[in-house]
Amino acid sequence: MPALLHEAAPREDEIRVAFARAARLALAGLLAAPALLGLASAAGHPLRAAADALFWVGALPGFGGAGWFAGRSLGTGPKREKALAGAFLVTGLLVAPAFRGLQGLTGHESLLAVATATLTPFSVAFALAGALGARALGITRAGPRSILICAAGGLLGGAFALLPFCWAWLRIDLPGESFVVMTLAVVGFLGCLIAPFHIVGLALDRARDQRGLARA
Repeated sequence: MPALLHEAAPREDEIRVAFARAARLALAGLLAAPALLGLASAAGHPLRAAADALFWVGALPGFGGAGWFAGRSLGTGPKREKALAGAFLVTGLLVAPAFRGLQGLTGHESLLAVATATLTPFSVAFALAGALGARALGITRAGPRSILICAAGGLLGGAFALLPFCWAWLRIDLPGESFVVMTLAVVGFLGCLIAPFHIVGLALDRARDQRGLARA
């Protein structure tokens, strides 16, 4: 009876768990350049001229490494690990510029324009993550519905990324506003990748389980 009251431990081959954990590496890649630029500026050696190059030097290995880590966590073998690294890298090529485009916005920009420039690449990126991830993992039953779920996950990730801008756009003055801004920034940063990668993994888990049921 007590066992029924406890949630079952996640399976080691759950794709959603592996993808959500791997997303942390991609987040670290996005954070690497701002952190390095901040340290250099504090040390009296600003590197603004190299900001673009540093951003990609951090972001691309972060996404590629996240895919490799996900494959290794799932025990897929070297070939599929490289394929997943490539799938995550493609995702990063679309997500990273959209994420960077949100930095430094004041809230006076058009909400529709900013939302379109953010949600569209996020949605496409995670739809591709689902399609390429399914191929890399040999999941053949990831049909249009699964890919649409992945795209919806991308929309959610883009919505998370938009949180700080939306707050600035609303122009609401509250006591302790700096705490609200900081909280939204942290939640938006973490959620913009962890949530969509989790949803992509969930869609692939279901597609894989459907294949197993079909064989049974």
